[in-house]
Amino acid sequence: MSKTNVFKHIAAFVYDVFPVVGILIITSGITLILRSGDAVQAHTWWFQGFVFCEIALYYIYFWKVGGQTIGMKAWKIHIHPNNQTQDHLTWKQAFMRFVVGILSTAFLGLGLFWKFYSKEGKSWMDLVSDSHTTYINPTK
Repeated sequence: MSKTNVFKHIAAFVYDVFPVVGILIITSGITLILRSGDAVQAHTWWFQGFVFCEIALYYIYFWKVGGQTIGMKAWKIHIHPNNQTQDHLTWKQAFMRFVVGILSTAFLGLGLFWKFYSKEGKSWMDLVSDSHTTYINPTK
């Protein structure tokens, strides 16, 4: 099992910004249509909550169903559960990975940079979700 590069994880995260922004633009457009052209006021709790849930669903769904987001697919990174009898993460594992990923991001990626200090090359997200990341087709 080859350790995945932290900087490729960051690149995958940046890559994932584009489909997420696309989803949010569509959501905003639909919301605007449903509200007959009236914009949602800034800091509206229900809209912020809805947007947060959309972002969560994007990551959790892709990690659960395919083991990788669109950005991870582009950078050939895949998430595998440590349990050999599982093919994919459970919903709980994917949810926990997302929650810790939010915390890691809030701490400027400290959870991801933890891979440098971990003997197994695991991030906080790997540790809490009982999983590991690998390259699909490692070239080096």
